[in-house]
Amino acid sequence: MMPTPDTAAESPHQVTADLAALRAEVAELRARLEAHERILQIRAAAGEAADLVVPTMPPPAAHHPLATEFDITADQLLPVHDGFYQLEWGTEGAFRWTGPGQDVHFEAWLDRSAPLVATLHLFHFGTPANAKELTLEVDGATYALARQGTDKLLRSDPIAPRAGDGPTRMTLRVPHLHSPAARGQADRRTLGVAFQRLSIEPA
Repeated sequence: MMPTPDTAAESPHQVTADLAALRAEVAELRARLEAHERILQIRAAAGEAADLVVPTMPPPAAHHPLATEFDITADQLLPVHDGFYQLEWGTEGAFRWTGPGQDVHFEAWLDRSAPLVATLHLFHFGTPANAKELTLEVDGATYALARQGTDKLLRSDPIAPRAGDGPTRMTLRVPHLHSPAARGQADRRTLGVAFQRLSIEPA
């Protein structure tokens, strides 16, 4: 009986060739598997790196030198709670009456490393006594405001230097108040002085 093709024994050369082909396929599959494993490892590493929060140092704060001068006028926004009434106009320009209290507040960011001098411009003293008795308080110290000639211009003694770079709060103290209503006028406000301008500059 002759053997069929399915049952015929393969020659040694054929078996060797088939085995070599299988080994080649296994090697190729193994190489592909290793390549996929490397890709997965790279992706996993990239994902972990993305999840990491790397602390960064904040940028250094820009240091801006403080001003050596300060100037504020009646036509600027001056809050009611700082001791000012609404803006008015007279023959010498804009002004605001102070009141109803005696204290008028200003705040400025100034270089306080050297003495400063304040100059106050008024439209009206309110009452004559204010011309000689107005004072400016800075850092708890009181500085007299001396009238310059016959103008409604007053200048302070040198304001002492101060360490630190915080805001400078200044209080103009108006000792004498008046009410136009007391003289029969319709204005019932309690008024101090008619403020026009405050300037601060190095002494």
